[in-house]
Amino acid sequence: MTRISPLRLAEAAAPYLAGLLLLACGGVSLAHALGFGNVPQGPLGAVPLPVSVLVTGAGLGILLASFECARLRRATREAQAKAARAEAERDLALRQARRMRAQAEGLALMREIHRTTSIPERRDRLHRILTLVGELFEAYEVTLFAAQREGALKVQPAAYLSTRADAEVFAAFAVERLGEALEALEPSGPDVLEATMAWEGCKFFVEGKLALGETALGVAQLHRTLAAHEGRMARQKPEEILQAALAALDFGVPACRHAAKALEQGRTLRQRELAGGVRAAGEHPVMLCVPLIADQRPVGVLRIRRLAEDGFDDPAAEALEELLSESAKHIALALKKDEDDRAAITDQLTGLFIKRHFLATLEILRAEAAASGRAFALVLLDIDHFKKVNDTHGHLSGDLVLKGVARVLQDALRSGDLAFRYGGEELALLMPGASAEAAEQTAERLRAAVERAVLHGENGQPIPVTVSLGLAPHRAGLTGEELISRADRALYASKSGGATASPAGPANSPTRWPGSRKPARAPEPALTPRQSPSSAAAGPESADPAAPRRARPPRRRESG
Repeated sequence: MTRISPLRLAEAAAPYLAGLLLLACGGVSLAHALGFGNVPQGPLGAVPLPVSVLVTGAGLGILLASFECARLRRATREAQAKAARAEAERDLALRQARRMRAQAEGLALMREIHRTTSIPERRDRLHRILTLVGELFEAYEVTLFAAQREGALKVQPAAYLSTRADAEVFAAFAVERLGEALEALEPSGPDVLEATMAWEGCKFFVEGKLALGETALGVAQLHRTLAAHEGRMARQKPEEILQAALAALDFGVPACRHAAKALEQGRTLRQRELAGGVRAAGEHPVMLCVPLIADQRPVGVLRIRRLAEDGFDDPAAEALEELLSESAKHIALALKKDEDDRAAITDQLTGLFIKRHFLATLEILRAEAAASGRAFALVLLDIDHFKKVNDTHGHLSGDLVLKGVARVLQDALRSGDLAFRYGGEELALLMPGASAEAAEQTAERLRAAVERAVLHGENGQPIPVTVSLGLAPHRAGLTGEELISRADRALYASKSGGATASPAGPANSPTRWPGSRKPARAPEPALTPRQSPSSAAAGPESADPAAPRRARPPRRRESG
């Protein structure tokens, strides 16, 4: 039972009491004026008849008006209740419609994301997914964070896309490397290396590698349409242009912690629930962090920013959240599939691709070369005296050395190059688009990078490591097996002779690259801290695949 306060009760009864009082006084005065018996004069005294009639009518009118007001109030309350029920039904219908729209949009998004699985490059797949999300939710910024099983940060940035009026900035990160460098990135951001710029009408494109020191962090791209600034942009270095565009990226430690909060709570978080949200002057961004969970396993977090006039309380923001919640399931499944597919072709020890993926990629590059004439090169790489490392320091130290060499190669490779574990301590590199000269320079740079690297065994002892390389540029008409055979013979020449076979010379008559040592004629020496075998490159068409080969020690059993 609803309790009514005395004040409200007095306020509601006052008109009735006033009407009754006037009616009583006027009635007594009227009866006295008309001479009914011994009726006293009443509170009004001896008043004329018209005054008595007027007072009586006023009291009666107040009573009737009070009753009518009460009726109208009841009717108003009923109308308001009916309107509220209608509004609730309308809101329910709108929510159902938004939910159905979210399901439809989610299915459409899932179909589009499913098509992206045919894109071979990981960064291109991530770019397509973030573009779809940005277009669907009218977001000017979309960031994908990947869940981490180890480390202080629960999530690390995987990809970032920002689309403002005349520019698009995209960055794809090597997640396994970024966690180690995030703290150091806080003051100045990543370094941009090997950036290139191309013009197409009034549009220009800049692409470069992201790094922190010698650690590769990923790649970044900038697409811009600013014809008025064409002259100024042409005078700038592409590294400077890309560095300035990346200055506004928000993927540091605070952003990772905010995203991790959504993943820990397992629900969508708005900006007001995330401390430190940045709001530009005159803008009211809506920021949502949506956890991505597939098969009850956290995959990552999707963070979007969009502009809205009413901040977080407008219906558009609520609809956006419902759309995201529905679509996030499909995005998470797609990302998990991508992660599972990558794990299936990745060597668990080194993190490099396995031999099966190497052979498949080699055939794809051969097909592209046959169709478009695009060059590529194959490099086989072998760790020198690896058996001695295992015998001297133990197999666990050997595994650490193998992992260290793989890490050095991944850091030093060009953007787009691929590294594989071919078998045992032997690795393979594929360099799409590389000419013989470019591949030769890259191979020498990789050899020097491994030689400079400081690798440690299981007890922390330093282990000097060098590698030998065999280079085989692709030639028209060569099969995959023939290309591998050429690189293999060049690798053997490097290990046995200590010199390099130039791409211009026969495979069995090696000549030295600039800076390499004279051929070693003595038996293979013991492992020393300063030993640095040079690399070898296979000859061109003049090399005879059927030529007799020297006996070669048996290799370890190949993995993959």
